Amino acid sequence: MMTEIKNRAKFGIPDLDAVLDGGIPRGSLVLIEEDTGAASHILQSKFIAEGLINNEYCYIFNMEHPPQAIVSSLNAFGLEPEECIANDQLIIIDGFTDAFGWGEFTSKWSHVCHDLSNIAEVHDVVKTATAEIKPYNNMRGIVDSLTTLVLASDSERSILNYIHHQMAIQKNNGTTTLYTIHTGAHRTELVKALEHIVDGVIWISKVDVDDEPRDMIQVKKLRETKFSPRKYFFISDDTGATLEDYKKHMDARRHEEPAPESPAQ
Repeated sequence: MMTEIKNRAKFGIPDLDAVLDGGIPRGSLVLIEEDTGAASHILQSKFIAEGLINNEYCYIFNMEHPPQAIVSSLNAFGLEPEECIANDQLIIIDGFTDAFGWGEFTSKWSHVCHDLSNIAEVHDVVKTATAEIKPYNNMRGIVDSLTTLVLASDSERSILNYIHHQMAIQKNNGTTTLYTIHTGAHRTELVKALEHIVDGVIWISKVDVDDEPRDMIQVKKLRETKFSPRKYFFISDDTGATLEDYKKHMDARRHEEPAPESPAQ
């Protein structure tokens, strides 16, 4: 029997959930804007792990890597992902093994998308995989990545229409989904249009601070919340993450710096 579901989908990263005003409102579609090299994978793993730990249904639609990679990452949280899959609590949708219908490789997963360039097939495979999930507000998902769908499509408009339709579905079903996107691979105008449509935008990037590369995260948008728009250092490992306020860190650094010496008289 499923436990009572609250009105927020948490990551299980306390610092981040606090920045998000308690988590992502149920029924939201949120972009994870990631730059090359940033540690965004922990956001995906923790989001799914938190759902499974709280007895929610979860789905992963993976197009960029073999699905087994993120499934295996869930072991770090004390989960038995293969058991969750067998019990239909965790649904895997394979958009990697035979992504364009070459038929050269056979997927081991029950739900497979064979043509990522056909947005109708993309929609239908997710709809079929999740059709039996009840009750309302009891499912969360990861789509990795929206970039792959955009690059596979002949029309940016069809992707915008698809996202708009997914928004309606999620509001109707109470499903909460993260869509990853590599913003550097797309026109600025497309990224801005997507940011306008979706419920939330979380940006994570690798930046140089004092000649040292560090992960940084910022919530740019999240409807129905009082989120913090500040930038934070994102310190992560395979099991979780903490946040450190960027501005406070830099202010403290400036206070620690010795005052310049007065010029000799």
